[in-house]
Amino acid sequence: MYLILIFGLIKPSFGQEVFVKQVWGNVEFLVDGEKTAVKDLSSFSEKSGVFLLKDNNSQLFVKINKKLGLLTFSEDKHIFPLIDLITPKQDLENKEEGFLDKFFSLFSVSHDDDDAKINGMMVADKSGVSRSFNDTNIIFIETIKIMDGYPLKIDFSSSVGRDKIGSTAFNVLVKNKYSDRIIFEQTITETYFAINDTANNSLSLNWDIEINNINSSKKIKGTVESLYVKSEKRKLFNQLKDKAIAESKTDESIYQIIFIESLRSSGLLANAYYYLDLFIETNNNPKLINYKDHYSK
Repeated sequence: MYLILIFGLIKPSFGQEVFVKQVWGNVEFLVDGEKTAVKDLSSFSEKSGVFLLKDNNSQLFVKINKKLGLLTFSEDKHIFPLIDLITPKQDLENKEEGFLDKFFSLFSVSHDDDDAKINGMMVADKSGVSRSFNDTNIIFIETIKIMDGYPLKIDFSSSVGRDKIGSTAFNVLVKNKYSDRIIFEQTITETYFAINDTANNSLSLNWDIEINNINSSKKIKGTVESLYVKSEKRKLFNQLKDKAIAESKTDESIYQIIFIESLRSSGLLANAYYYLDLFIETNNNPKLINYKDHYSK
C-alpha cells in the first residue's frame, strides 16, 4: 500500500489547506466529532481535522501546496491529521520507495491553478487571448506548452461564437516555425483537433498555429512549444502513462487520474486533454467523466 510521506518536507509558509483531487472508497473528515464525507475536488483547511480512511478500498489523491500525493488505507495507518500533512516532520519513516513515491518526490506543481480548464484552454482561456491592435479579425492566443512525443488535442471553441459552432468549417494549419514544414493541415467542422505525432528531433519543438474560418476573415494564431522535462522525470512520466493506459482497460481509474492531473498541473493542458478523452473513450469511467466535467465548464 502506498503512503506518500513527502508532505513532511513542505514548509509551513505556503497555503495551509489540502485540496482533494479524487476519492476512492469511503473517506471522512472529522472535526470536533462531526463527520463530513470527503468528495472529489474539495478542499479542507481546519487544522484540528483528520482524514479517516475507512476500509481497504479507501484512497485519497491530494494536492498540498505544490505537491501531489496519494494517501492509502492500511491497518497501521488510516487516520491522517491535516496538521501533520501541512507541517514539516523531522522523523520521516525510512522505507522502500514504490513507483508513485518516486514520481511524487520529483513532481512539483508548476501550473498552480486548480481552476485551469483542460479543454477550454487552450485557445479558450480568456486570460490567454488577445486581439491584434492592427487587425480586429485576428485573435492571438497564449503559447501552448506540450510534452514532445506525447499526442495533443486542442479545443478552440471559446474563441468561436456559439452560433458558429457546428455551422461553419475551419482551415487548420500547423507548421514548424523555422522550416515551414507542415505538421498538420486539415479542414474541419469541429472546434477541436488532435495531433498524434509530436516527435521532435531538434532541441526544442516550436510550431505556429493558424486557424481560419472559411466563411469569414477571422483567424486564430498562436504557437506550440515543448516544455523541457528532465530525463528522470520524463522516464517516470512515461512509466505512469503506460500504467494509466493499461489501467484504462479495467474498471479502475487511479493511475489515469494521477497521470492526467500531473500533466494538467504541469501546464501541459493539450496533452492532458488528449489522454483524458482517450481514456473516456476506452472505458467511459464515471470518475473520469466527472473530472472532465469539472475542468471543462
